[in-house]
Amino acid sequence: MEGGAVSGQCTRPEQPQQRLTLLPLVAFCVAISLAASMTTLYIYDLWYAQKIVAVDLKGYIAQQRDNYLAGKLNDDELKRSFDHLERIITTIPRNRVVIMGDAVVRNAETIKP
Repeated sequence: MEGGAVSGQCTRPEQPQQRLTLLPLVAFCVAISLAASMTTLYIYDLWYAQKIVAVDLKGYIAQQRDNYLAGKLNDDELKRSFDHLERIITTIPRNRVVIMGDAVVRNAETIKP
């Protein structure tokens, strides 16, 4: 009878060792899951999430008008400055909502050409 009791005790110590071998696997799975989630959120924010951008068109046009009237710009330079404004506006990514700079109260990215 004593032999049967001893053999029953030998099988129990294997369970804690089995838990120790599963711990690195569980930690690895959690790390991979966190990395995938963070990468997905970063890519979503960068490429898909809508963001509001303000463009100060009124201020830019007023500045160019003042420079032209003061003789600081000639006709060709004025045309190039408006071409520059057009290039800036067309290069704004599609996930940006563009509003006039006059409408912004605060906390919006403002593009000043």
